[in-house]
Amino acid sequence: MSTDVEQHIHDLPPECRGTLPMASATRAMSWLMGEHALTLPPDRALARHLNQAVPGLAEILEINRAFHYHCAEILNQQLGIDQFVSLSPGPHRPWPGRRADLQPPCAAVPGSVFVHVHTLAGAATGSSCRHQHTYEYGGPQEMPRLLGTPAMEALDRRHPIGVLIDAVGPWTASDDSLLGALDTLRAWLPPGSAITFTHATTDLEPASRRRTTGATPWMRSAAHLLSRATGRPYRPRSRAAITNLLAPWPLAGEGVVATGAFFPDHAHARLPEHRSGTYAAVALHPVRPGTGQPQTESIISNSPRELHILLDPTMEQSAADAP
Repeated sequence: MSTDVEQHIHDLPPECRGTLPMASATRAMSWLMGEHALTLPPDRALARHLNQAVPGLAEILEINRAFHYHCAEILNQQLGIDQFVSLSPGPHRPWPGRRADLQPPCAAVPGSVFVHVHTLAGAATGSSCRHQHTYEYGGPQEMPRLLGTPAMEALDRRHPIGVLIDAVGPWTASDDSLLGALDTLRAWLPPGSAITFTHATTDLEPASRRRTTGATPWMRSAAHLLSRATGRPYRPRSRAAITNLLAPWPLAGEGVVATGAFFPDHAHARLPEHRSGTYAAVALHPVRPGTGQPQTESIISNSPRELHILLDPTMEQSAADAP
């Protein structure tokens, strides 16, 4: 049975069918998570190859999406942020039959303003929500142009903005280019803003695999497959490199950590680090809104219990009753 995308291509005039799009990493990941309508054969082939190369890939995708969902929720509840920008390789498609925190992050803050920026979106990859969507970002050099688009200028820069950067960094090979784009973004964001960030890494390989002579790191294999299938570079980075990209803003919690370990009381925190496959961090604007004063330590260093209560308000009473 053909997918919606294949039917769309079939319906095009013959002269427009000659160039089948290259594989889309976003569509491949969506196919892997059960969203089959908007995929092409190259996407499905890429998904199968990645699934073979990276054990537990579906779990890595779940951990990454849950992180950004809960970050949006916490930034809204704890810092009062009610306008967000999400930078992701493509639209956050719903994953059928999955739990709430595995849905697009805008679902975590239904009353907030949300702008979705798709950095690698392929043809026929449609949006799935009512929020603003823009494709005005083809790489770090286009960050100034992105910030001047109507969708971004409509945000109220008198108030904090939350920026969720979901696995975009690896698609830029140059550290200097990526750092330049982040510097431009930081200079544009108002006091009280925050940046959540996930990035692939080869640091988190299991020790047993690192000791195996000649074994190629899983994420390095994935990077090779992604680059070959999409025609774009894909570069995992180390914890030190990611920390440098997010400087000089202070980092929440323990800084750059395995994504599943960021929320200490979340179910994913009990998994070994290599099951995350990515690093995560939350960088906070160094100035509090409306005060000109530095961010307080209480915001920068949240306790596991506070994070847990924010994720699950029903736990508040249990925490109060605990000895």
